[in-house]
Amino acid sequence: MNGGRKSLGFTFYVELPTQIKGTPSKRTIPNRVDYIADLVSLERINGESNIDYKARIYDATIHPGGADYDGVVSEIGRALGFIRQETLLIELKKDSSGAILATGPRIDILANRVLVYNDWTPIGTPVPEMEIPTYQIGDAGYLLEDLVTEINKSDYFTATIMDGIRTNSFSSQLVRDKSTFRVSYDYISDQQMTRLEFENIVKGSLEFDEDDIFKTEVFTEPTASGEFLIDYTEGTVQSFDFPTGNEGCSYYYSDFPMTVESSPVEVFSLQDENFTDELFEKKELDSGEQANSVPNEEGSEIYHQLFMNTKVFWGE
Repeated sequence: MNGGRKSLGFTFYVELPTQIKGTPSKRTIPNRVDYIADLVSLERINGESNIDYKARIYDATIHPGGADYDGVVSEIGRALGFIRQETLLIELKKDSSGAILATGPRIDILANRVLVYNDWTPIGTPVPEMEIPTYQIGDAGYLLEDLVTEINKSDYFTATIMDGIRTNSFSSQLVRDKSTFRVSYDYISDQQMTRLEFENIVKGSLEFDEDDIFKTEVFTEPTASGEFLIDYTEGTVQSFDFPTGNEGCSYYYSDFPMTVESSPVEVFSLQDENFTDELFEKKELDSGEQANSVPNEEGSEIYHQLFMNTKVFWGE
């Protein structure tokens, strides 16, 4: 008896089953990797292994998302479980002494073609050595293996496909890139010799703030006031006079070997004339030049869908 009430109970026995059938389901248990991923706002894909998750986290640090083309391609691809891959290696050919053959090497990966320059300069309108179309079926560089074959026809460049990359991949999946970049300001020391931040300076692109110190370019050691010598390969500038150390310079430089990445996510902009050129039929002007005419089949479909979604009369 307990407080005037009885405590009742009962006991029963159950035989344990000798066999259980079922399909186990994979379940991810959050761990340290998930906590690190929070730092880059990246969620684990259902069933994703730690190894694959780590690879996407690392990719988020070197290819951050953003509103520009590069950021959109990276972020969308990463959210779908893809990361950009190093796909193509483009190198410069050299002579027997080891000197680069091209005077102004440059590669441009565009939305619909690849431009190959051997004497690019920021002055005037440089003409490419090769212009390889990549967008349409039947284009010379539509497949990656075909693009490499075309580039290797150049007297100044060689291209190879990275290990593990399918040779019949679409060249349009190459992430848009270029090999030449502009440095808007680089420091000139107060010594006669300055090593610039980058090597492989594009000839004719250097502009100095102190134009009295750097007045006349020479090709041997400077011997008079105003003379200066540039080693374009090593990225050094030597002057006869001593700079103040308070000024700088601007220039273009080439980044080779060039590693081109690819992504299965392809992003195109209607503000990119290289892409919109593929959306219109062509007509020949009296001058002999070609201009865009009416939209072709692909262009009509794209603009039709665009106007349907934006509700601006056409397509409603």
